[in-house]
Amino acid sequence: MIRFFRSLRQRLLTENKISKYLLYAIGEILLVVIGILIALQINNWNEERIRQDAVKRHLKSLAGAVQHDIREMGISMGFNEFRFHSWQYSLRHSDIGNDSLKDIPRPDPYIVSRWDKPYPEQVDQEFIETSLNEVNDAFLGMFFNYSAIREINNQGIFSDMDNESLKDKINEYYYNLDWKFGEQSVDYRHKRAEDLKTYLREEHAISCTYPPNAGRLFEIIRKDEKAAILFKELILMAHSHYWVTQDLQQMGMSLVQLIHEELNLK
Repeated sequence: MIRFFRSLRQRLLTENKISKYLLYAIGEILLVVIGILIALQINNWNEERIRQDAVKRHLKSLAGAVQHDIREMGISMGFNEFRFHSWQYSLRHSDIGNDSLKDIPRPDPYIVSRWDKPYPEQVDQEFIETSLNEVNDAFLGMFFNYSAIREINNQGIFSDMDNESLKDKINEYYYNLDWKFGEQSVDYRHKRAEDLKTYLREEHAISCTYPPNAGRLFEIIRKDEKAAILFKELILMAHSHYWVTQDLQQMGMSLVQLIHEELNLK
């Protein structure tokens, strides 16, 4: 093809057909320009495909990370359900009412079970010991998976996402995750549990690791107003922590569904 055009150009020049040669030259330039434009368009298509593949890959990773968070929240809710009911149990047997809070349903099946038997109505020493042991590890932080969102931010993938609504939901989820379960919130709740442990140890020589008999514990709660108040504060935090976690878990489930819908579109 190139040899043909060369011979044509030479013949036009030899025959002194300048006007035809100029038309030929213009045509040749147009062919080059069209070729360049086609090459640029193909390159743009390739870059867009690579960009969309990267977005898709990172969205899959993000969905997996949020699903990990959802499981972690389920574990936390199981702990707080037990804390709520078992600490309420100690107050009831100390003749102190605290039943105004909305009840928390017992998970079925249990994800993490602190007590795999029906909750006792009568005094149960084993139940009391298990309940007080929960004060030792109360409200420690959950292990959320931030690796996917950090990679998305570090590599600028977020700006390549076209779905603005999905981007808003991702931002909303991680904002709430940091706000409700960030280090400051965890430290505050854990400190309240430490306050009860310290108070029982210093004022009544009681260890939550090696709890006293049930009768003595109930007598302390009944007669010591501060001890009762500290128990009530922990019950309130376990209660609020459960429902806040459930709300965020549902938010995470909705986000995963939106990501899956987005991936099915691409």
